[in-house]
This record gives sequence, C-alpha cells and structure tokens, in this order.
Amino acid sequence: MPNSESQKGNNGMKEEKETKKKKKGSKRVMSVLGGTFLLREKFTKQFLFLAYVTLLLMVIITNTYIAEEKNRELTRATKRLNDLQVEYIQVKSAIMEASKQSVLVTKLQGTGLKEATEPLKRINMNVEPGKKVEP
Repeated sequence: MPNSESQKGNNGMKEEKETKKKKKGSKRVMSVLGGTFLLREKFTKQFLFLAYVTLLLMVIITNTYIAEEKNRELTRATKRLNDLQVEYIQVKSAIMEASKQSVLVTKLQGTGLKEATEPLKRINMNVEPGKKVEP
C-alpha cells in the first residue's frame, strides 16, 4: 500500500506540472495575441537583430523571384532561338533550290531570256590613273 500512496503523490505532482505548463502556454499565446510581449526587455534587446533577419529574408525572397524570372526569360529566348534557327535553315534551303540553274531556266522560258551557251569573255582596258572612263 505504501507504493500506491507514493504513486498517487507522484501522479498529483505530474498533474500540477502539466497544469502549470498549460497555464504558461496559454499566457504566452495571450501575450502574443495581446501584444504585451513587445514590451518585454528581452524582446527590445533583440529587436534590431530580428529586424535584420527579417530584412535578409526579404532580400533572399526578392533575389529568388528575380532569378526565377530571369530563368523564364532565358527559356523563352532559347526557344525563340531554336525556332529562328529552324526557320533560317528552311528559308536557306528554299533559296538554294530556287536559285539552281535548271529551275531558273524553266521559270524564265516564257520571258524570252535564254541561257548563255558561249563562255564569258573578259574585257581588259588600259586606263591611266586619275582619268575617268566614259561609257
């Protein structure tokens, strides 16, 4: 029986501690909600440090936002560059195809222009320096 009494005593002490903890917790919540924690000496001593940490957090958040925006811009620019490269290759291929001699001959048949059958001749002129050549 002595054990059961000591257990009741221990249980009673534990219950008292738990109720004190609950009261402390509720007091803390009420001081935060009521704003009285701002008047405590510990808080006033740490205020500048807390303001500094808050400022640093704001800078980090802003920096992250800017970095994400730059990353999105870079992704858009890369996509646009790839699209322009594909378009460049397609246009270049179309121009190369259209400028082939055989394609030009068939397109110009109705205009009266004919393909040259004689090789080109070079015309040499002896002109003195400083003189103008009249056509």
